[in-house]
Amino acid sequence: MTDEIFSSIEIRKFKINKFIDAEDLIIKESPLTLFVNGFQFLTLMILKKNLKEVVAGFLASEGIIESKEELKKIEFKHDKTVAMIEVESDFSPGDYKKRTLTSGCGGGSTFINLKDCAETQNIKSSQQYPAEIFADLMIEMQNNSKYFQQSGGTHTAALASEAKIIYQLEDIGRHNALDKIIGRALLEDINLKDKTMLTSGRISSEMIIKVLKQGIPFLISRSAPTDKAVKIARDRNITLIGFCRGKRFNIYSGEERVIIK
Repeated sequence: MTDEIFSSIEIRKFKINKFIDAEDLIIKESPLTLFVNGFQFLTLMILKKNLKEVVAGFLASEGIIESKEELKKIEFKHDKTVAMIEVESDFSPGDYKKRTLTSGCGGGSTFINLKDCAETQNIKSSQQYPAEIFADLMIEMQNNSKYFQQSGGTHTAALASEAKIIYQLEDIGRHNALDKIIGRALLEDINLKDKTMLTSGRISSEMIIKVLKQGIPFLISRSAPTDKAVKIARDRNITLIGFCRGKRFNIYSGEERVIIK
């Protein structure tokens, strides 16, 4: 519902050397506390939309589940601020004590580390696509980011197959948006090994590890990558594209998969 997404508030704008009183639409930030097999795990700050996807994607990204079959139950309580989750595997919060504060997006946290990267296989895709496909996909994603268009307060991620976006989802955080894409793919049994992931957010090491763990060969961002993200992409043979805006972009790794017709 719209009232779960936006708040309308009175603000004062400054424009051309004068003040204007106006009504502004701002995005709502909501807590979601995850209980896994009866243990309180952590609290995510999210956009209250596509909650099953963000839970499933987060659990998959953190290595708690690997398939839909391992996710036995998700039940939302207390006005969707609590998720009671049952997973097939044994779960102990003690196994996840070492937490990393993610770079940006509200000081989020992840249990991903470089060990996850070291244990992940290289991308072996031999797919090639014309350069203009990636530029067109990013333009389409941005044009269809409806919550961002109304508030400017969300990140968007999208999953594409060749020249077509399959679906896209938004959240207040770039990590959450990416997890939502991964979560829907898991819940709908979508093979990610030949897909393209698009994001509006910066590509940091934990972002690229999420993509690497799912075997996705292409990662396209409207923003910049960090040095660690570029190193991981080059080491693991991911095609990483940044600053994809209009009809131009930078290729940081995997350039052999991007061709000019």
